[in-house]
Parts: sequence; structure tokens; C-alpha cells
Amino acid sequence: MIRIVTLDLFHTLVQPMPTREDRLAAVCRDLGMAREPDDFLLASVAADDYFTSENGRWPIHTRSREEQVAFYAGFYGMFLRAVGLMDDPDSRERVRSGMEARRGDWVIHDDAYDAIDALRDRDLALAIISNTPVDARPLCDRVDLTRRVDFIVSSCLVGCEKPCPEIFHAALEEARVPPDEALHVGDQPLSDSVGAVAVGMATLLLDRRGALDHVTKYKRIASLGEIAPWIDAKRQAPLELPAERGTRSIVP
Repeated sequence: MIRIVTLDLFHTLVQPMPTREDRLAAVCRDLGMAREPDDFLLASVAADDYFTSENGRWPIHTRSREEQVAFYAGFYGMFLRAVGLMDDPDSRERVRSGMEARRGDWVIHDDAYDAIDALRDRDLALAIISNTPVDARPLCDRVDLTRRVDFIVSSCLVGCEKPCPEIFHAALEEARVPPDEALHVGDQPLSDSVGAVAVGMATLLLDRRGALDHVTKYKRIASLGEIAPWIDAKRQAPLELPAERGTRSIVP
């Protein structure tokens, strides 16, 4: 039975405003390369997986300014290639510079508070597990999340990032809950779903815009409002019995 739900923070509970796809479309338009925000949607999936892999290999925020500039130029080059735009060093740098200049702020997702309230109504413990170069608590304070969860696990304080097992174990140890009684919800297959399953947790993959149709290994949901009904269904499911009955005895 699920006793705790851990939630990813970025793109799960909070979203950038304007969105990354909106910013990309605006930057490209300014550079004479017209594309619509939705054109970048599928590219976001591959780019995010690349970011997760690179961040696990060598955290981006610990790199020098020059190394970070080079990384993000290549990162945004993935979007240019995906939508058929010119992917040369000058174009990458102009897009990177434009994206940096148009950086917005993080705001709460419309479905976050109601979903959290529904989980609280079911007497579930709640935690946030976030890959972040700084403590996530100030942001969570600002968007009124801190008081709604039991605790927050920031990767910069743990010393590793999802999908590293240690960050999930840190949350489980704080909650004093075994992994088979925990559910993790996030929007990235690699950092969220792969990481959670590796330590024995259940997982739901958040796919608000239908960009993860190709991911069939994990149960997908379209909104945070689907978490509580999924847990209800699990609680009401009949107990699974061994395939061969009567072959084992329990001696007190």
C-alpha cells in the first residue's frame, strides 16, 4: 500500500513562464527562423534526457562559465536540428544568448494544489525530490509549496541528482517508509521513472502534452489530478495470491 508520494519539482509542480517552447519560438522568430512553440515539443524530450545524462556525468552548475556556455549552445542546437533549422556554431550561440536574455520565472502549475490536497485527504505523506543547483526551499516558499509537503530533498544538499539511487533513498529514510510503499511522480523518464523503479518505488510519468507516447514502459498520466485516483484503484485492487496455493506455511 502506498504511504508516501514523492514529487518532482520543475515541470511537475512548477513551470517556467514563459515556457521554454514559447521562448524558443520567440528567439527563433527574432532571428528570422519562424517556428511555432509546439514544433519544439518532441525535441524537448530528447534534449531533457541529454541534459539529465550530462548533469549526472558532470553537474552543469559546477562547470566554468565558458563550459556552461558551450554546453547550452549544444543543448539548444538539438532543438534547431529537430525542427530543421540551421545548426551551426553562430546560430547555436545566438539562440543560447536569446534564451538566456528571455529567462522567465517559475510559477505553480494549475493542478498542483488540488492534487496535493487530494493526497493529503488520503493521509499520505508528501515530499519533493528536486534536481537543483541551489536549495529548493526558497522557491517552494515563494510558490506556497513548503507548508503543503512534509519535507524537501534538494540534490545539491544530498550530493547527487536523480536518477542516482541515493537521492531517492534519502527521501525514503527521512519518511521511514520502504520503497515498495512509495510512489514517485515526475515528468522525465530518465531522471524520474528510471531512478524510482531502480530503488523499488512505484512511478507515474507525467505527460501533460502527449510528448511521451513512445514511452510505454511506465504508466503515464496527463495531470497531477490522476495521482489520487490511481492510488485509490491500487488500494481497492484484490490481493495478489501466490500462483501455487498451499505450498508455504507460516509458523508463528
